[in-house]
Amino acid sequence: MTSPRVSEFSIEVPAKWVLTGEHTVLRGGSAIAFPHPKFSLKLMFREQDSFSITVNPFQSQIKQLIGRACEFLNKETTLFSKGEISIESQIPIGAGLGSSAALSVAMARLAIWRTGSNVDLWIPLATHLEDLFHGKSSGMDVSVIAHSQPIFFSMEKRAELLPEFKRFPKFELYDSGKRGHTKVCIEQVQKWKQSHPKESELLDLKMGRATLSALQALRDFERNPKTSEIELGSAMNQAQGCFEEWGLVPDELIEQKQELLKQGALAVKLTGAGLGGFWVALWPS
Repeated sequence: MTSPRVSEFSIEVPAKWVLTGEHTVLRGGSAIAFPHPKFSLKLMFREQDSFSITVNPFQSQIKQLIGRACEFLNKETTLFSKGEISIESQIPIGAGLGSSAALSVAMARLAIWRTGSNVDLWIPLATHLEDLFHGKSSGMDVSVIAHSQPIFFSMEKRAELLPEFKRFPKFELYDSGKRGHTKVCIEQVQKWKQSHPKESELLDLKMGRATLSALQALRDFERNPKTSEIELGSAMNQAQGCFEEWGLVPDELIEQKQELLKQGALAVKLTGAGLGGFWVALWPS
């Protein structure tokens, strides 16, 4: 007796935020990223006689993503000629929370399910799909979203899953109200590097040190929270300094940062590519 054929698929994935390491991770540096389950994207697929896409912010990219996925998996796009794809996303676009990465992760998982491909290809395929949005993806955003767990990431060693911390620093995220596009930010940093070759190497080293310091502070937090908060705040301020030297923090955002510091935050840093999005503030625990 043959088993019934599954004709419906659904997946829900979280947003993400980055503590340290943005931009330098593309040049061999390391970064720390966390899932942000308060925002999520849900994708559903069901069979029907024709192909349709329920209206969503990514409608124009869905067919391109299907084509890239099938090419990557060496499968025919006709597998998607009949069916309805529906996407519901709470993740704001251009906010540094991984809206395109979440879509890439969900679409990659759908493509693997639909084509019967090896699930081990999930993250490599999602990274390939995210290239459509940013040019060349590091794979960090799709990794933390796919694992739905904090990670320490580098392009060389990929994602190292961090343990579930029993005690965790008090981070809060605040919407700046401005939006930035990752590809634009990456291009801006590249232009800055070309005109500041010596300073750019120093900034990459500075961001790298900030990431390692932040990782150690997270690991030590349960044992010595007060000292770890100081070290973590220093690491976040170093990382934020890199953003400001790259020119990724408009003046009106600097004012927002100063206001959060006046209210008692130990450190305040943009998360994501820059020019807008969400602030991450560290508060005394």
